[in-house]
Amino acid sequence: MEYVERINTELKPKIDKNLDKTVLDLFAGCGGLSLGFESVGFRTIGFEKLEDAAQTYRTNLLGDCHTQELDVNTEYPDADVIIGGLLANLLV
Repeated sequence: MEYVERINTELKPKIDKNLDKTVLDLFAGCGGLSLGFESVGFRTIGFEKLEDAAQTYRTNLLGDCHTQELDVNTEYPDADVIIGGLLANLLV
């Protein structure tokens, strides 16, 4: 099996109701980290400040992605796992 076919087969978003675990994905981007968690059955909730990235997340994954810039006052939903990615890319 070619690599792309294998990835597309193994990384299918699904929710395992028996697992019953939720992942909170901060700085979610297009959902690459969430895809890994969804592929093994976690529910995901993303937070991303860029609408295009959040829309890609919502299109390709089962979880929702909120378009919001995070700060110290942000309130988050309950989650069993918290993950976060950060692309160190500054626009000047």
